[in-house]
Amino acid sequence: MLLESIKLHNFRQYKDTSLDFAQDIQGKNVTIIIGENGSGKTTFLQSFFWCLYGITNFKDQVVLNKDEAYNMTPETPRDVYVELKLKHGDNQYTITRKQKFKKDNSNNVKADGNSVCEIVKKDSTGNDSFIEATKREMTINSILRNELARYFFFDGERIETMGKEISGYKKTEEFAEAVEGLLGLKGMQKAIEHLNGGPKNSVIGKYNQQYDSSSDSEVKRLTDIITDCDDKIYSMEKRIDEIESENKKAEEIKYNKQEELKEYQSSKELQEEKEKFEKEIKSENLNKADAQKDICREFNIQSTSFLSAGLIKPAFDILVKLKISGSDIPNITDKTIQYLIDHKRCLCGTCLSEGSAELEEVKKWFEVLPPKSIGNMVNDFKMTARTRLNALNDFIAFRDQKLAKIGECDDQITNAEDYIHNNIDPKLNGSDVEEIVRTISSKISECERTIKKNNQDRSELDRNIGGTKKERESAENQRKELALKNKANRQIEIYKAYAGQIFDKLLNKYNESEKEVRARLENNMNEIFKTINNGDLTVHINNKYQIDVIANNVNGKVETSEGQSISVIFSFITSMIKMSRENRLSSDKDKQELSSDIYPLVMDAPLSKFDKKHIKAVCETIPHLTEQVVIFIKDTDGDLAKEYMSDKIGKSHHFRKISETETVLE
Repeated sequence: MLLESIKLHNFRQYKDTSLDFAQDIQGKNVTIIIGENGSGKTTFLQSFFWCLYGITNFKDQVVLNKDEAYNMTPETPRDVYVELKLKHGDNQYTITRKQKFKKDNSNNVKADGNSVCEIVKKDSTGNDSFIEATKREMTINSILRNELARYFFFDGERIETMGKEISGYKKTEEFAEAVEGLLGLKGMQKAIEHLNGGPKNSVIGKYNQQYDSSSDSEVKRLTDIITDCDDKIYSMEKRIDEIESENKKAEEIKYNKQEELKEYQSSKELQEEKEKFEKEIKSENLNKADAQKDICREFNIQSTSFLSAGLIKPAFDILVKLKISGSDIPNITDKTIQYLIDHKRCLCGTCLSEGSAELEEVKKWFEVLPPKSIGNMVNDFKMTARTRLNALNDFIAFRDQKLAKIGECDDQITNAEDYIHNNIDPKLNGSDVEEIVRTISSKISECERTIKKNNQDRSELDRNIGGTKKERESAENQRKELALKNKANRQIEIYKAYAGQIFDKLLNKYNESEKEVRARLENNMNEIFKTINNGDLTVHINNKYQIDVIANNVNGKVETSEGQSISVIFSFITSMIKMSRENRLSSDKDKQELSSDIYPLVMDAPLSKFDKKHIKAVCETIPHLTEQVVIFIKDTDGDLAKEYMSDKIGKSHHFRKISETETVLE
């Protein structure tokens, strides 16, 4: 997407204004527009949003020029329109949004219906075509989606707000979505969801509903179980998403309130002390969870010994006392004894007559000779039993050690919670603190209760999901065996297997690509951030797209200044644009897959929060990151911008304010 020109008619203070943009001819890709404060720079930037999406940030939604509104009558309505010409891919688009306004008999000016968007597309052969009304919104979103537009059309105030959001871990999901959308990951994500994104509408989900159960009631029963499990899992996972969203919102509110609370000196030390105990509670909960995991892991290894100990131990104790070993005769079996009895004579020649003491003595050998081989079997059993009992004793000792650790963690957690409850919260909420502080602290406690309850619900949901997945897996395996008996069902199994393999490969590809993109984004951000700041600071992005600024000399997170926070978000936006460009121009096919179209960088007052040294760094960096840059800048910074970007400026304009209701472009 490259901007060619824009025309405004009766749009707020612009009665008839048109502007052409630099097109990167001979390396000149910067358009600079200078104007004093209040001349209408922000209004001009908002005209892009109104033209593309029919929205603005103005409190007064009547965008009609005030002079025209004053002079119009009920019989003479007025039109407002913005016409934007741009290139996207191989096509040129002329996008025009119009809005008619009328005045009633009470001199109230109102919009006459909704605004109307018209789009003309000129293809690479020069043929024009009108986009149908039902496809216009989709066409604009294919060029630049509304939720991504704010990363390319933004003002200094917006950068400042986003900087604060980043430093407070707020709206990180929006930053993640921006990366996915601009750097080619969104397509893979959609494909993954299409293959296995739900129990009913995904490819695999639909296959699960297509089994032929007309000739086999068991297939129907198992399919019903699987469908029911899928619905339950989907519902529980949806609730988990809701919990995460609620927790993020509660964490954000809590963070804001904690920051607000710190402003009050009377509660600052108490709040910091509470946060220290909360960190201790969090740490002990992690230690407790690790100990529980260790017990479960060791139990999985020793489960057989543990569960059979009640049978093995009594038998072992009895057999240890018996002197069975050595009572059998090598190579003699019960058949040998039976032979002697049948022939009524022992090997020694003694007669074994019926009822004789000699015969009874010989019969005793049946108890110890093979096939039982009592002595050998007892010895083997005792050795195995001793090994298992020793292992069990080791597990019990290990378990007791971990349980003691869990008990210590619980004690630490209880002590910390009691101290907060008894010594901190009453003072924060008590009569010795101002009313506003009590209100803030109450809100923080409410957020904490919400988060705690949600986490308890989350744990319960995780357990239920695990149990339901096991039930589903069992039913799936049984149905798979039955499916082999039916030709149609065998075919479904094959289709599902193919879809499953594609899903697994695509998911692995997505995970690898996302990790690689995040690493490149971090490297690019650091390169740009250090160019602007010239400091010993490093930007780090975790897998949730939470951005920290690390002091290299202490290797720890630092609280950023306003200028540094703005530098972070500025680096974030420009890095995404730079990476998209690198992917697009790369010879690497994998990187080409992670590319998007060309996008301009349109900024209102981006330099207002920087000093002269940083302005120079920003001006020297921006033109090299993307193919087109448009800067609205106040007159006091205009000379500096011209000085530092002189070789990159292709178009230069100046706003001249004629009155409060009219500005012209020179």
